Amino acid sequence: MIVALEPVGSTALPGMPAVPTSDILAGVCELGGIDDQVVASLVAAGWEHRPDVEARIPNRRLFNQPSGTQYRATRTNQLHIVKFDSPQWRDPITFLDFLRRHEETARRYLILKQSLASRPYQNPSDYSAQKAEFVASVLARATSC
Repeated sequence: MIVALEPVGSTALPGMPAVPTSDILAGVCELGGIDDQVVASLVAAGWEHRPDVEARIPNRRLFNQPSGTQYRATRTNQLHIVKFDSPQWRDPITFLDFLRRHEETARRYLILKQSLASRPYQNPSDYSAQKAEFVASVLARATSC
């Protein structure tokens, strides 16, 4: 089922300040294989299934720990299950690899993150949405080489 795991998110960048949430990217052969039985197993293991987020971010299954709405702003782990070697798999890895190799771009990302972190958000996903334009520009640079 899972063919590869990768740490993604700012916690995967040495020296990059980040909220203490580990983002884990799990690549699977077929996303359709993540059926109700798999979801139930993850929920039983303490993960919260987030179909509300999946509706806004297609082609992934998302789970948080700890489970429960009271922890949404203080979650410690996120599991993103995506099809291996799809754009949803490649893009986060490409983005992080580019930042690791380009110090100035990583510095600009840090400044953006600090600016965004000082703003209040109703939903933690809004913070991520604010970074989308920067991430898209980095991916465009990274894939044009």
